[in-house]
Amino acid sequence: MLNKIAFIGGIHGVGKSTICRHICDEVKLEYLSASELIKWKDINEDVQNKKVKNIPATQDRLVIGLTNSIEKNKSYILDGHYCLLNSENEIVNIPLDTFKLINPISLNIILGDIGEIKSRLEKRDNRPYDQDLLSRMQESELNYARQLSKTLGVTLNIGTQNDFSELLTSLHKIFTNR
Repeated sequence: MLNKIAFIGGIHGVGKSTICRHICDEVKLEYLSASELIKWKDINEDVQNKKVKNIPATQDRLVIGLTNSIEKNKSYILDGHYCLLNSENEIVNIPLDTFKLINPISLNIILGDIGEIKSRLEKRDNRPYDQDLLSRMQESELNYARQLSKTLGVTLNIGTQNDFSELLTSLHKIFTNR
């Protein structure tokens, strides 16, 4: 994707969208949401259901959505996930090929307090969440983000829901020095 995309991942409820919009305002980037590019609402009757039946197919939709959305002279933040829950409630890494096709200039992850995330998700979705599963999901996302960083040779920046200054500083340097 011409190396114009900074990828920011993190588990559901950590505050990715809010943080991405703040960074976009500060650094003058365009914001893209993987869920919107995939058109999650069109392929899932219950949009609050976070389990994905066919992860490779959803990632194909993401790449097609990106290809149709990005413009030549713009730079972007893409908010998404490093891992997803499949229909058996298992944590599955997003395929490496998806990240190769996105060709991110920067990998970033937002981490958060699992208790706060659980509370936020339960309030938002009006259903219970398993704190242990959320904890394992966040750990899996971080481990896979580190692995992708090494495999792709792309810097990984780590921020939290309360302190994403490292991400902001790094992205500002990347996109203002281009």
